[in-house]
Amino acid sequence: MFFTKAGRVIAWLAVALGMVQVGLGLIVASSDNPALGAKRYLGGEYSGVAIDEGMLSVALGITLGILTDISRSVARKYSKPTDEE
Repeated sequence: MFFTKAGRVIAWLAVALGMVQVGLGLIVASSDNPALGAKRYLGGEYSGVAIDEGMLSVALGITLGILTDISRSVARKYSKPTDEE
């Protein structure tokens, strides 16, 4: 159960940080000088790279979240009930 809980935390962090990265990429892309903003704030040549990496992080976070939900439901199905009558 530890890995399920840890996976859920990692999934939420991946989705949240990926969305922040996508947002920053979009803000830099719509600025007056996107090349300078990308080098300064995103650490890369283009803001599109940051947007792509952020979307990949969001997709991986969602995938990990789905896997942890499957793990949790399987654990509930095969766990012994605590109140035995």
